[in-house]
Amino acid sequence: IGLMQAWASVEYGTWYARSAEFLHSGGMNQLRWMRMVGDTVFALGAVVLGWFVLGLLTGHSYDKRGYVAEGEWEVRPQEEPVLHR
Repeated sequence: IGLMQAWASVEYGTWYARSAEFLHSGGMNQLRWMRMVGDTVFALGAVVLGWFVLGLLTGHSYDKRGYVAEGEWEVRPQEEPVLHR
């Protein structure tokens, strides 16, 4: 949209590039509707990220059941982290 506006402002002037006639033309309407898909995906990603961060802050995103070692099927109880060996 910005490139089309820049081109129109160079050819016809800023007044035309900012006018309702240009902004509601067929090509601009098509681009505006196509942009909604990306905006929706971005908004959903932002909501999921916010939900996860809120879970980290409140402790709900941590797995409290234990852990599964690589190559095993059974869940082991959660151990205290070893800070120094």
